[in-house]
Amino acid sequence: MNRRVVILFALFLAPVAVCSIGRTQEPSESNTKSKTKSATSAKGRSTTKKVDPNVVVGRVLDSTNGIQLFAPQSMTMQFGMKFNSNQNYCTNILATIPFPMDWPEQKVTVVSNQIPDQMATQFRDLPAGARQLVMKMAAMPPNTLLDLVVQVQIEKSFINPPPDTSIFRIPNPKTMPKELKWYMGSSPYIDAELSDIRKAAKKIEDSKPENAWQHVERIYDWVRENIQYRSGGIRQIKEALKDKQGDCEEMTGIFVALCRASDIPARCVWIPEHCYPEFYLEDEDGNGHWFPCQAAGDRQFGQMHDYRPILQKGDRFKVPEEQAMQRYVAHFLSCKQRAVIPGARDMEVEPVLDLGPLQAQLNALRQNAAQGQNASPVGAPNP
Repeated sequence: MNRRVVILFALFLAPVAVCSIGRTQEPSESNTKSKTKSATSAKGRSTTKKVDPNVVVGRVLDSTNGIQLFAPQSMTMQFGMKFNSNQNYCTNILATIPFPMDWPEQKVTVVSNQIPDQMATQFRDLPAGARQLVMKMAAMPPNTLLDLVVQVQIEKSFINPPPDTSIFRIPNPKTMPKELKWYMGSSPYIDAELSDIRKAAKKIEDSKPENAWQHVERIYDWVRENIQYRSGGIRQIKEALKDKQGDCEEMTGIFVALCRASDIPARCVWIPEHCYPEFYLEDEDGNGHWFPCQAAGDRQFGQMHDYRPILQKGDRFKVPEEQAMQRYVAHFLSCKQRAVIPGARDMEVEPVLDLGPLQAQLNALRQNAAQGQNASPVGAPNP
């Protein structure tokens, strides 16, 4: 065939392929999720537009009255992508992967990289808390293997809550920084306007919590008391509210929706095989702080003891290659080539995610998930 078509792959693979938790007196489960979509008529486009760093809210590394960092651990990890072309000559290749970035509890340093000579790369920051490694190649010969691997040093710290939680308040929605609007309202799969969400938020508010911290903790307790953990495919939070069951994504999404319905900014945090929420409060001086909590798993409110790297924070991303808002910034590949011969394979890509000292634990978690066994969160014991 001489007809030329565009092959587009969007890979939604690693960050929540397995959502594993451990709950006191309850059996923990594992959850395998993946979504793959393909088309033959779309072409990805890249942009080099710079993003105001102030848009990525929460990256200031001062803890002050906010979270308390301790027990930092430095680990060498690898991120990248492996390319395997088919019998066709591929041109106009564009690929992206999510790449870890600095956060108050995480410092990322690029140590070395393995980049093919014919490939151009750059980092691209998206509004609301995600970074991509963008890869471009003019052409790739048939039946060729190429690896792009970036080695990083990640220093990750545990988080404890502040010593005095009474000083915090809910920000005024009329005067809060405009960047926080990314973490208000509805997001893909998270509808903060649902009547059930509004009713629950009002009931919690009517319980007259003593302060903002207690207000958010009652939201947290409501989710854990009313939603039973159950692994399964990705769903709208409306469905989880209806049957009162969900995994880490649904439980996190319900917490986020309840916070937003209460005028409290909140967002999802994505780490390998899991996600959890963060909420935003201001201290008595008007300084804003993000606090994590574990919606699905052992009780951790205002704290997080997990060494897995943060891949991104947020749940409503505008990705240049996608028309709709994305709940998670996924791996992406597009290229132009002749139509694939019937029976032949498409061009293949495989994301590289090597967590170094955590990899063995992660592999065990995935194996347990595949066998339907209970699994505990990957991380390190409390020091």
